[in-house]
Amino acid sequence: MVWAFESAELILYGAVGVLLVVIAVLALAAEVDSIRQYLTGNPVMGLSSLIAAIIALELLMTVVGYMKTRSISLGLLLGAALTAMVREIIIFAYQPTNSQYFVLILLATALLVAAVYFVGDKTIHT
Repeated sequence: MVWAFESAELILYGAVGVLLVVIAVLALAAEVDSIRQYLTGNPVMGLSSLIAAIIALELLMTVVGYMKTRSISLGLLLGAALTAMVREIIIFAYQPTNSQYFVLILLATALLVAAVYFVGDKTIHT
């Protein structure tokens, strides 16, 4: 019974990994397809798409690392979250949002920086 649950877990992580690869490939394809438009129009939104692909790749690295070592690197997860917050800060002026949302983004970024500092690159073994 335990073997069945472990197999199901690995299959689900594999499926998540495949979906992350698809997301990263689609984000990069969209970036390559519209790079001329971003360079002449709004390069910040182009950078946003590129950072989204990087976030997907960071999450994929986490899934692959788990499947190889059966452990999760907190540094990789915190790095992906911090990258997402930096992306939000960069694109803040180019999207219709309010200042309360921006304050929450800054607070979340500060918490993530503190977590990276205090937690570092610890690994959780399952």
